Formats: sequence, structure tokens, C-alpha cells
Amino acid sequence: MNMSSNYQFQEKLRKQRENPETSRAGLKWEQDEDDALVDKINEGVSYVEIAKQLQRTEASIKTRLIIRALAFVDEDHSITLEEAAGRYKITTQDIQIYQANKRKRQFGRVVNHPVNLQMIYSLLLDINSKLS
Repeated sequence: MNMSSNYQFQEKLRKQRENPETSRAGLKWEQDEDDALVDKINEGVSYVEIAKQLQRTEASIKTRLIIRALAFVDEDHSITLEEAAGRYKITTQDIQIYQANKRKRQFGRVVNHPVNLQMIYSLLLDINSKLS
């Protein structure tokens, strides 16, 4: 992330936090929020409604679910990406898009190191999901 886009990102967060409906945007997730998120998803509550209740953005709701799905697979390697996606009511495509965007951000930060372990791990996850 270059300085200009970092500034734009920080400015966007500042504006979101000024809005009472998204005042927790960008802040660390507390365990009770995480638990409430999963409960609400399992109850069939929409991202829009969950975002309002947790004072977050819809995008952050989806991103948190993706992060939880990836952690679920990481904790138990017998769980497939599809199973994890289903558990958190997201798609494998959502996960793949997240991973691709994360790789782009990471690649932009790696200056003198053409390959790092996280990048290799992400690529292996992509390959594994395509083989499944």
C-alpha cells in the first residue's frame, strides 16, 4: 500500500468511525462480537442487519467470516475450504478473492524478498482448493 492509498484508507476509516452505524469499523474484533456474528449468521440474519448491530461495515462482516473460515481450515486440515465456507455462509469464491487481494497487498510490501512463507502458504491453499 503506497502512502497515498494508505492515507485514503485511513481517511475512509475515520469517516466510518464518525458514523454511529459504523463506529467500530477497523477496530479489533472482541470475542463477544465474533460469537454474536456467528450466531446471527446461523440465524439467517443479513449482513446489513449484522453490520448495524455490531456497528461495522457490511464488507467487514464478510471479511471476518472469511478470516474465520480460513482459521477453521488452518486449525483442522481435514476440513475442506468448501466445508469451512459453508459453515460461515460464504462462498469459496469469496475466500479466493480475499486471498488474491491479500497476496497483491503483500506482494506490494515485499521489496527485497521475492517470496515469503505466507505467500507460499496462500498459493498452496489456492492449489489445494482447485484440486478439491
